[in-house]
Amino acid sequence: MEIVYVYTKKRNEFGRQCFFADKPAELHVDILPDESLSADYIEKNPIDRGIHCGHDMSEHEVNTERFETDSHGINHIEGGWPKDVNPLEVEQTIRFRRVAKGCEPIRG
Repeated sequence: MEIVYVYTKKRNEFGRQCFFADKPAELHVDILPDESLSADYIEKNPIDRGIHCGHDMSEHEVNTERFETDSHGINHIEGGWPKDVNPLEVEQTIRFRRVAKGCEPIRG
């Protein structure tokens, strides 16, 4: 069962269209303070008070899995060579460059 009520109104029943414009503020009423009423009030200084009208419904715990992290760096003297290539051996580096140059580039 669908409960729906459709509101139907003619355009002329909506009233006039609102036109908004930027204009300076107008002062309609200027009420000066009454010094005789100041005796009825107590001045509090400083005025810092938190007011909250709702119940605190938050739950303050987090259920996450713990994991260990490790931070370490690698000192690259000359590029990132494979494990089986010694970058200090000129012969091995030339051979690796020749093989890498001859291979087709990998396209993903």
